[in-house]
Amino acid sequence: MTPSILWIAYVANILILVPVCYSMFLGGGVDSVFDGRVADSAGLRLMTGSLWLAILLASVIGLFMPVLMAPVIAIQVVYKATWLLTFIRPAMKAGGWESVPHGITICFVLIVLSYPVILAVHFLGR
Repeated sequence: MTPSILWIAYVANILILVPVCYSMFLGGGVDSVFDGRVADSAGLRLMTGSLWLAILLASVIGLFMPVLMAPVIAIQVVYKATWLLTFIRPAMKAGGWESVPHGITICFVLIVLSYPVILAVHFLGR
């Protein structure tokens, strides 16, 4: 098992998603993850919790097979950028910073900005 720069993304995913998945399935759910700024529902909890659990498990596998799981990193950039552009941007335009969930927004922005760099360094920097 040789360390890879992709490990940065996998370890970050694991550290972020363990408490998030716990919250979505057993804890405060949508209210805690989205700072109470997104309406709670069982369907939303199950859909997002299931997606994030899949990413968590793929990230654990990625520690052992980093290249095989690299598409999971790319998918995260796409769906998080889409959410930022279609949900956060309009919400901020309408109601300012206080109208959006801060923690998840900052996390998503950091991932959208850093994961493409990690992928580029791994695949193009060889």
